[in-house]
Amino acid sequence: MPFFVIFLFIPLPCLASIPLPSAPSWSSSDNDYSTGGALADVDGDGWLDFLISNGNDMDMDSNTVYMNSAGTLETVASWRSSDRGYFGHCYAGDVDNDGLPDLAVSYLGSGTSGEKTVRIYRNEGGTLRAAPWWKAKDKHASFDCCLGDVDLDGDLDLAISAGDAYQNETDSARIYRNNGGVFDTLPFWTAHEGHCSDAVRFADIDNDGDLDLFVGQVVANEDRGFVAMYRNSAGTLETTPAWIARPGVGWVLRLALGDYDNDTFLDLAVASNNQTGEPNSIKVYHNGGGTLDTIASFTMLRASRYSSCVAWADVNGDDYLDLAAGGWWEPAVVFENHAGTLDTTPSWSWIPSNPNNLVCEAVVWGDIGNCHLSSVNEACDGDGQRSLFNLHRRPLQSLDSVYVNGTRVSTSGFCFDLLGAWVSFASAPPAGSGNVVFFYRYSTAPDLAVTNWNPSYGNHLFLNTTPVSVATPHELLEPARLTAWPNPFKTAVHLLVAADGSSGVRILDAAGRQVRVLRATQPTSSLHYSLSWDGRDDSGSPVVPGVYFAALESPGARLKLVRATRN
Repeated sequence: MPFFVIFLFIPLPCLASIPLPSAPSWSSSDNDYSTGGALADVDGDGWLDFLISNGNDMDMDSNTVYMNSAGTLETVASWRSSDRGYFGHCYAGDVDNDGLPDLAVSYLGSGTSGEKTVRIYRNEGGTLRAAPWWKAKDKHASFDCCLGDVDLDGDLDLAISAGDAYQNETDSARIYRNNGGVFDTLPFWTAHEGHCSDAVRFADIDNDGDLDLFVGQVVANEDRGFVAMYRNSAGTLETTPAWIARPGVGWVLRLALGDYDNDTFLDLAVASNNQTGEPNSIKVYHNGGGTLDTIASFTMLRASRYSSCVAWADVNGDDYLDLAAGGWWEPAVVFENHAGTLDTTPSWSWIPSNPNNLVCEAVVWGDIGNCHLSSVNEACDGDGQRSLFNLHRRPLQSLDSVYVNGTRVSTSGFCFDLLGAWVSFASAPPAGSGNVVFFYRYSTAPDLAVTNWNPSYGNHLFLNTTPVSVATPHELLEPARLTAWPNPFKTAVHLLVAADGSSGVRILDAAGRQVRVLRATQPTSSLHYSLSWDGRDDSGSPVVPGVYFAALESPGARLKLVRATRN
């Protein structure tokens, strides 16, 4: 069973302002009109897989998953849905609270073609069902969808945009409620006004503990685009907008929420397209203490006319979110963030030698090779009323475990969104200081994935060029200092303990309870002892998946951390 060693590390400095390569590191070989994209660990092996929805308004196509084998994506998708359709964008999330991500897919249609029903593919034991597990009963052309706990009951509800700007087909955004893993087939919430909408996202814009809904819309026959926000008040969503951004917005195709100035309030990025008549642009609206500006703080001018997507992530490890974007027959680009000020011209861009080969529909961030992951525990105060908590890093790579008052919460007790970086409990945690603790991982140098509508040129991945972190020499750890690593693992976790200190290491769970004591009998060399943990407790039983810690028994001991790959 092969393994590789990852020591405790310090990062090397970035060699470029946007550390992405000048050409794709990976491209798919399938011939699909790819549209939506999401990164999620479908089979639970600790590596992000690439989920893609296909068809758009061009072809009756199936949806796909490119599985990740220890950091390498397959080039031909090993999973395809059994149904075919004109699918729009997709969204990954655990809708049945079993700890595995499911896949929601919108249905665009083409004029009167297709059944136009949004659907969900359920993950059963690490494999998505080929046939939809759930489909809406009502039919609506829908280009976008997203998951969020709008009613604060601890499970993910499904929102869709609705209407078709190409066909001047007016409709209203709507939400289908999840009742403990059973979805209503008809919407329980519908926006009051009906327009053509193609983008939808949930976000807690005012940090009040509930998810507001953002919808990008176009007034049919008038070519006037705008973004509307529907405010959520303690789990009840208003049906008329509480906020609207209108001047020069254009035909909105994608929305992304992220805190670009690190003031704890989420800002809004909008990708607009001029095919319906208004100016093309990417705009960023600043959030001032819970209220979004109606005039953009930044407008990124593009060379051509068809911006289509945006996504936030800190690509260069400076703790400020950068903004990726793409367009139809345009480059994939990244706008760098300089301590809260965004560039308005790209700092990085890529387009193939034949620009017609790239019709970008989605840009998605994640660490495909697990090369730059950081394990974090973040504590929040419960108050007995708040159910939804926002985390400070986004996007998350994984949510490993959640504890309330020192007790681990089962997956049935909460839902979460890796992209939106929030957790919502079925029951509000009781009042306490730092009594709600989230253990998660995020990437300090994520990779960029791009979906491509052009079926002859494939989807693409750009691996972050930031050097893989190197060992810290003579890292001294205090007895109370803990070092975390991901779990589960496929082989063993190997530890090196300095021979001039204690040879004992205690393995603790996230609540601080001892599960195993490791002791070495023979030194590996004059410098250290080698210890291994096989993921079992002192009784020999496997521990539950989660985050665990190695605690030293002496202040003189030194610890180096290793992590195993899959078999």
